[in-house]
Amino acid sequence: MIAAGKRQPQKLVGKHLSLDEAPEVLMAMDRFEGLGISVVTRF
Repeated sequence: MIAAGKRQPQKLVGKHLSLDEAPEVLMAMDRFEGLGISVVTRF
């Protein structure tokens, strides 16, 4: 379904962040500021 373009999982990602940014983002999760999930993509 993904290969056929019927599902687009990249739309679930709200923010790409570095590992250094992860603690701050985790601490702010209870404020629900934004859409999608945050994904660590830079190490």
